[in-house]
Amino acid sequence: MGRRRDEAGRRIRLLVALVALLAACAGLVSPIGARAASPACAGGTDWAQYGRSAARTFDVPVGCSSISPTTVPTLVPKWFFHTRDSVTASPAVVGDTAYVGSWDGRFYAIDTATGTARWTYDITTTTTVAFGKIPSSAAVVRLPDASTGDSRLVVIFGGGSSMWALDAKTGKLLARIDLDPRTPELRAKQAADPPVAEIESSPVVATVRGPHGPRTLVYVGMDVHNQAGVGPAGVVALELRSSTVGWAWAPVWKNDPETGRTYTGPAGLTAGSGTGQGCGDVWSSPAVDPGANVVVYGVGNCDHTAAARKAGLNWSEEMVAVRADTGTTLWRFQPAATLPTRAEQDQAAGLDVDFGASPQIFTLANGHQVVGEGQKSAVYWVRDLRSGAPVWSTLAGTPGNLQENFAVGGFIGSSAVQRDASGRAVRIVGGTAIPFPQAPDQVASALWAVRALDASKGGIQWTYELGGPTYAATSSVNGVVFVPETVPSDLVALDAATGLPLWVTPVLGPPSSTAVVTGDSVYLGTGTRETDLEYKAVGLELQKSFTDTIGESPLSPLSGVQAWTLASSAGARSAPRRG
Repeated sequence: MGRRRDEAGRRIRLLVALVALLAACAGLVSPIGARAASPACAGGTDWAQYGRSAARTFDVPVGCSSISPTTVPTLVPKWFFHTRDSVTASPAVVGDTAYVGSWDGRFYAIDTATGTARWTYDITTTTTVAFGKIPSSAAVVRLPDASTGDSRLVVIFGGGSSMWALDAKTGKLLARIDLDPRTPELRAKQAADPPVAEIESSPVVATVRGPHGPRTLVYVGMDVHNQAGVGPAGVVALELRSSTVGWAWAPVWKNDPETGRTYTGPAGLTAGSGTGQGCGDVWSSPAVDPGANVVVYGVGNCDHTAAARKAGLNWSEEMVAVRADTGTTLWRFQPAATLPTRAEQDQAAGLDVDFGASPQIFTLANGHQVVGEGQKSAVYWVRDLRSGAPVWSTLAGTPGNLQENFAVGGFIGSSAVQRDASGRAVRIVGGTAIPFPQAPDQVASALWAVRALDASKGGIQWTYELGGPTYAATSSVNGVVFVPETVPSDLVALDAATGLPLWVTPVLGPPSSTAVVTGDSVYLGTGTRETDLEYKAVGLELQKSFTDTIGESPLSPLSGVQAWTLASSAGARSAPRRG
């Protein structure tokens, strides 16, 4: 059943958190680095990419953190690092450094012990963007360095329409590649009114087998903001190569869901320039299973259904699976296409029910390997990983359909997979955004809520009613799930088995980031810069109320990265710093 939190309780928590933060500023609360991994934690405590692993399960393996249902109530502020603009990306935390970018195009490496900047890097953009210069979460990977004969830690992220690779230690630019699907000739022609071409997706790094042996590839989605006549969007596979003269990006393949075609090599990046109806946008982040040689990704909505259908193109939201080595399509699942009549299909295609949350690849208790993904329809779909055959689906809420091609509900943030000690999935936990019931039978499920679904059967195990919508991914650790509430600006920790609240704390800016857990600490990006109806629907004065007088973000009192640690880990004095 749903559980409400009264306003008085919220005010008390706010007061407690503010006092604690002031204590941290005065040096009474100490930041300290994460503890080393326990012997049971084979993979270490790093959260090196969005979703923590290439499978995008957003869970910390058992034994890799001291945070648990018993200890989570003792989390205290560690530090706050202020940025000039919103941080909707999730930090990547490797060793003693957190890596994250902000919407104004500045990328940061932050010392996790002190909350101070190690270095910053400002990107430049060559295209129009709709959702910030860096909404993409970084991936940090160690790669062979031909110039030294050793290896180098590299941080990779999307910014504007480009993929960036920086030296993780110094912030030096190693390589950049532009994924804008337009040729130089089309760019020049559209220079007076350039369309959007951007990377909102977060790259995933995985080592996959190929005909010439294993290779480490980077997979990322891109989008053209539903615009016709720009060129194919979709998912791109890249290889970051080093030589004695430097580093360079090498395009491997590009899968275009609008046409179903796969292009290869550098020429594939601009193949089809100026064509299409903008129906192949991928603003979610792909998931990869190297053993199965499969990449799965979700596709956004199509604003030009009639024109796309007439041209024989993809015309509605779908899940797509491709070969990780070649990009060849393996299977596609389009919910609207399963409806019995053309009229019903067209109506469903006009509802704006993107697959915008990232897929999760996981193994059920019986050993069945599957992939699940939440949709803005509020349905969580689970399919067989290799064949795409249906396993189960659950309506976990109410879609927020307001008008044709505009919806603000369902799954927008990604879900977490809680796994047992053997790595088998126990439950799926995810939050939903703004519900707008369209019929009386939808009213009961029209909640700002997070729900737990049985991983094997899909039944709803529990529902926790939030104080507002969440646009952030859920994360899981040792029987605790963290859910950032975007508009109320809270971070909630729930018991994964029961849904009972264990800890709630105010956040300094509306969070759309994942609560990243490493060792004893939690890191969360703050600030959400948005002007669409989803925020106006919650409060018409919200933009005025949350004006950032320090930076540039209109909805964020304080944009940046906020960190907490277990009280038992708080030691030496240190004050939070401004970036």
